[in-house]
Amino acid sequence: MTERVLHSHLADFNLPSKDLLRFPKDLYSKLKENYPSNQINLMRQAYTFAASAHDGQERMDGKAYISHPLAVAKILVEMNMDVDSICAALMHDVLEDCNIEKTNIDKIFGKDVSEIVDGVSKIGKLNFQSKAERNTNSFQKMALAMAKDVRVIVVKLADRLHNMRTIDFVPRNKQIRVSKETLEIYGPMALRIGMQKVRAELEDLAFDCLHPLRSEMLKSAIKKSSGGRKKIVYKIKKEIKNHLKSNDVMSTVQGREKNLFSIYRKIKTKHKPFSEVLDVYGFRIIVHSVEDCYRALGLIHNYYKPIEKRFKDYIAIPKSNGYQALHTTLLALDSIPIEIQIQTKSMELIAENGICAHASYKNEDINDSSFHIKNWVSGLKDLHKNSSSSEDFVESIKTDLFSDEVYVFSPKGQIFNLKTGSTPVDFAYEVHTDIGNSLIGCKINRRYAPLNVQLESGQTVEIDTDKKAVVDPGWLNFVVTSKARAAIRAQLKHQKTSAARKAGKLLLESELKRSGKALKEYRGNILKTILKRSGVKSLNQLLTDIGLGNRTSTIVAERFYDGLQIRKDKKQIAKALELKNNKIDGLTVTYAKCCMPIDGDTIVAYSDTKRGIVIHHTRCNKVKPYKSDRDRYIPTFWSKSGKKQLRPCHLKIISENGPGVLADIASTFTKSDINIISVVSKAAGSKLTEFSFDIEIDDLDALNKIMRKVRSMKIVSSCSRDTNESKKK
Repeated sequence: MTERVLHSHLADFNLPSKDLLRFPKDLYSKLKENYPSNQINLMRQAYTFAASAHDGQERMDGKAYISHPLAVAKILVEMNMDVDSICAALMHDVLEDCNIEKTNIDKIFGKDVSEIVDGVSKIGKLNFQSKAERNTNSFQKMALAMAKDVRVIVVKLADRLHNMRTIDFVPRNKQIRVSKETLEIYGPMALRIGMQKVRAELEDLAFDCLHPLRSEMLKSAIKKSSGGRKKIVYKIKKEIKNHLKSNDVMSTVQGREKNLFSIYRKIKTKHKPFSEVLDVYGFRIIVHSVEDCYRALGLIHNYYKPIEKRFKDYIAIPKSNGYQALHTTLLALDSIPIEIQIQTKSMELIAENGICAHASYKNEDINDSSFHIKNWVSGLKDLHKNSSSSEDFVESIKTDLFSDEVYVFSPKGQIFNLKTGSTPVDFAYEVHTDIGNSLIGCKINRRYAPLNVQLESGQTVEIDTDKKAVVDPGWLNFVVTSKARAAIRAQLKHQKTSAARKAGKLLLESELKRSGKALKEYRGNILKTILKRSGVKSLNQLLTDIGLGNRTSTIVAERFYDGLQIRKDKKQIAKALELKNNKIDGLTVTYAKCCMPIDGDTIVAYSDTKRGIVIHHTRCNKVKPYKSDRDRYIPTFWSKSGKKQLRPCHLKIISENGPGVLADIASTFTKSDINIISVVSKAAGSKLTEFSFDIEIDDLDALNKIMRKVRSMKIVSSCSRDTNESKKK
C-alpha cells in the first residue's frame, strides 16, 4: 500500500455510511441483537479502517488478513463486550503491521480505543538482542497497558484464542513456542480475570498442539468411559433436581466436565491414574438467589453424605477474580464422589466470562468482584517499578498467575486474598509496603507466631511494626507473593546503599583523624571544590562509593588534605575505635563467622563491600593480608561500659573414644549454664575422637573458665579454641 492511499483514506478518515463495509451476516445478526445502531455504525468504521490498512495482506492460511481481526471481534461480541473493545479488536494489528500512527486512531475513535490498540500491539518496531528479550518486553508492555485498562488483556486473549484456533498453518517451531507461551501466561491470565471458558479452550488447544498423541489417547479413553458415565450423571442429576424441587427450590442442574488439559495436569502433577481422575463427577446447580444457594447446600448435605473439609464458601469470600459459588464434595449412590458447585445465574455468567460479565469497565463505582481484578491489575505498576529487569517482572507475573488462594482477616475484619503458602511477611506487604518494611513480629489468632509460618484461610493476622526496623534478607527464602519479593529486594538495595554510606563516612573520618581533622570541618566552597575534583555531585555519593569499595579512603582523604593544605608529614596514627553494643560510632557491625570474636579478644574492624563493617579477631587469617591496607583495616577495642552479649565460639576437643563420652562433655557445659549450638564428631585415630563444639559465651574470662573445666576431665586429651589462625590455604 502506498503512502498516498494511507494518507487519504486513513489519516483523514471520514467516510459516509453508505461507503462503509458491511459485516458478515452471522456477525451482523449478533450485533443487531445486543448493540444500538450508532455503535454498530462505529464498529463498521473500525472495520473499514482496518480493512483499508490491511489491504493486500494475507494470513498463512491464504485468507485475507482482515479475516483475523474480524474473528477476534466476533469472539468479543459473543462475550457482550463494549463497543470500544470491539473497535480495538478490529484494529489491534494496524499499529504493528501497517504504517498507521496511534494519533490517527485517537483522532477518529477516541483515546480509549487507541490506548487499547496500543496496549495489545506487539512492539515490532523495537529492536532487542534476542527473541526471548523481545517476547519478555512485549509481555511487559502489554501488562503495563493492562494496568491502565483491563480490556487490553481481554482483547489480547481473544487475539490469542483465534491464533490458537488457526495454529495449524504456522511452522512447527512457532507452534511449539506459541503453545508454551499460551500455557505459561495466557491460560493462567484468563483464569486470573475469571474468563474460565476462554482459559479452558486456550489450554486444550495448546495441549493438543504440544502433545497431539497424548491428547488423542485421552480423548479416546474419555470416549470409551462415557457410556457408563452418562447413566450415572443422568441419575444423579435427576435425584438432585427432584429433591430440591420437593423442597421448593427451583434449579437447573448441569453435568460439569473437566477440560482435557486439566485431566492431563492432574494425572501428571498429582500422579493419579486416569480412572481415579475420571471417577470424580462434577455438577453445577443454578438457583435464583443467594438465599437459595445456601438452602440448596443444606438440602444436598442432608441428602448425600458430605466429605469432611471439602466445603468452600466463595460467595461470602469471593476469589480475587470475582468468582462466586459454594463448593462441596459428597458421596452419592454407591459411595461415588461428586463435586457440586452452587451458583446463581449471574454468578455463573461471571464464572464463565469473568471481567467481561461486568457492565462497567471504566467506572469508579464498581462492584466487589471486579474490584479484586482491578486491584490485582493495578498492582502490576508497583511490581514493574520494583523489578530489576523485564525477565524478573515476567517471572513474578507467572508466579502470581499460577497461585491458589487463602483468605485471611486483618484485626479490623478486612479480608485479604493471598497465594497459597503465603506467610505473615506476604500479608504485611499486601496491606502496605511500609508495613512490610517496618515488620518486626506478628500474631495469628491473637498468639505470637514465627514470620515464616504458612497462613491458612480464616486466620486473623496482626502485624507488629517498628519504624527503626530493617528488612531481613532471609525473608526472600520463604515469601511467595511477587509483591513482597519485589518490595524486599528494593528495600534491601536501599539498606545496602544506606549502610555503605555510613561505612564510607566511618572510613573517611578514621583516615582524616590521622591528621587530627574531622569531616565536619570541610564546608562551603572547600567541600564543593573537593567534590568537583572527585567527580561526584554530593558528599553522600562520595561516602557511598567509599563504603562500596569503589574508592579508597586514603586517596579520597588526600583530596581533603589538599583542601585544607595539610602536609602529609603531619599525619598522626589514628586512635582505635570503640565497639559498644554492637555499634561503632552509631554504625551497626557484624561479627566474622570464621574466627568468632568474643568480648575480651583483641579485635579489628574490616570494611567489607557487601556486609559493611565486620569484626575479626586480630589473629584471623582472613584479616592478616589486609592489616597493611589502611583503607580497610580499622583498630578497634571493646567498650567497658557496653552490655555483654552471648556470642558463638568454636572449640575443638579431643577425647577418648567410648560410650557416654559425648554426654559427659556436654554435661560439663550444661552444669556451667552454657548453651551448645552444635556438635560435630570425627575419628582422630583408633582410640581418640575429635569433637567440634559451637557454644554461646559472653566474654573471654567465661570461655577460659569453661575450657579449664573441660581440660580437667580424665577422658579429655586437649581443648582448644579455633580463631581461624592455624588454617592453611
